[in-house]
Amino acid sequence: MLQFPLFKRVVIWGLVVLGLVLALPNAFYSRVESHNDAVLEIEALGATPERTEAEAAWPGFLPSGLVNLGLDLRGGAHLLAEVQVEDVYADRMDALWPEIRNALRDERDTVGTFRRQDELCRSHR
Repeated sequence: MLQFPLFKRVVIWGLVVLGLVLALPNAFYSRVESHNDAVLEIEALGATPERTEAEAAWPGFLPSGLVNLGLDLRGGAHLLAEVQVEDVYADRMDALWPEIRNALRDERDTVGTFRRQDELCRSHR
């Protein structure tokens, strides 16, 4: 079996514990969120000496708040996108037209003359 020196095991477990301690506030997000609302109400009334002492005792290297979670991690975001399909088709045709024209130019004898007929779509823009 693979044996690691004791100091390596201690360092690894120490990092694991440190990571868990730093991530702990996010495990209680809803509870902490309601606590933050209560703290905002207390702050609106004014700072108390107990709160000032508690803030001074908190180590500066530890996070004092939550990681701001995006909408997708807080329960999802519903995005309603209104797409103008005609404009998308017209833009795609504008992008593809030079390539199509060049490909058909070589086949002009078998295909015949070709012309782009989307003036109706362009007038809707």
